[in-house]
Amino acid sequence: MILEQYLHAQVYDGLIKQEKTPPQDYPVFSGALYYKAVSSKDSWLGIEAEITLPKWEPDTARFECFRNAYGEFKRYLDTPSVYVGGSSDHETDIGFGFFQGMLNNKITEGKITFRPFWRTIYIKNGEERNDYLGTDINQTEYYFFPGDKVLLDLVCNKPNFLTLRIELLNETDLYPYKEYRKSLKKPKVLIIENIIAPGNGLKDSEYKRVNAIDQYHNEGKSTQETNAEAIAGSWKNVYLFRKINDKIYKVPFIAERITRIMSPSPNAFNYFTQGNYEVIDINKKR
Repeated sequence: MILEQYLHAQVYDGLIKQEKTPPQDYPVFSGALYYKAVSSKDSWLGIEAEITLPKWEPDTARFECFRNAYGEFKRYLDTPSVYVGGSSDHETDIGFGFFQGMLNNKITEGKITFRPFWRTIYIKNGEERNDYLGTDINQTEYYFFPGDKVLLDLVCNKPNFLTLRIELLNETDLYPYKEYRKSLKKPKVLIIENIIAPGNGLKDSEYKRVNAIDQYHNEGKSTQETNAEAIAGSWKNVYLFRKINDKIYKVPFIAERITRIMSPSPNAFNYFTQGNYEVIDINKKR
């Protein structure tokens, strides 16, 4: 299959024979605030969505000092992410994390931009690998900002691998991000091929979409109290890809195909859903 088959797929609204229903229960992992919508494990081949990246307000009382290759910096202990994943044998997380950036040839003191990442788990030489990769900080043509609207496709182009495509649809009008973009390279379409995803395309796979506030040094621990907020992240025209009668179609990823998981508690989220459109606030003060 080639990527264009997915990009030009028609919408299928009919009955799918022997379609599996999403699970009623799903494991919850502690250590972060996240809202996950996950599909059944079925003959899905990918996911497509128009995503508006959320506005971000950190908890300025929660921070640490850290050092990297560029120097010593202060960073907040909460950080937003928006991602999808296609999982068969192992979990994948693929989307946007919030990072430092380069402005006027200097690294920023704080985080300013959502940059694409892809995290995959697989077995190599009998050992489990957990690889985290992403675009380089100098690739400013792939910087995305709160308020940007993007089209994301994650598809199984060949067995055991996924292809990621991200296209900027509408630029943010939020300050200061609109100003930041003026100094960057012109946005380009990002395509990452051959992302390792064992079992995809050969076995049943599940797909997900996630809005999260991750917390440093806290994976597997109790979620820490925070005043950080990720506001107005939205998903529109979300579809799952599937082969029906030997042709690739996209199937609406709507309520009857979704299991929702809200960690650590539904009280941390506000969300509004209308058909194939959803807006999500994380930790918004009420």
